[in-house]
Amino acid sequence: MQGENENPATVVTLAALVKLVNLLGAELTVGRYREDIDLIERCVRAKLFAHVDGVSAQDHAAGVARARSLVEPVLKDLRERAEKLPPAWPPTLH
Repeated sequence: MQGENENPATVVTLAALVKLVNLLGAELTVGRYREDIDLIERCVRAKLFAHVDGVSAQDHAAGVARARSLVEPVLKDLRERAEKLPPAWPPTLH
């Protein structure tokens, strides 16, 4: 996760945020959205495209790409865990 010029505080911040995404995703996966992991993935990916004033387009693109590279393994793991869960009972009606 750490580049050669990366600030250690930034590395810790990113690691903490990735763990938070994992925790929230896991809570949603075993709860209300356990049978709709696609929805969770779409929502998380949509929020990766945050705009920050004063950041160049190039840095913005690099930041989004980095965020995506950190979050995609979490989403993959959540999907694998959701697929192993038994169906919710009683079945939910959407």
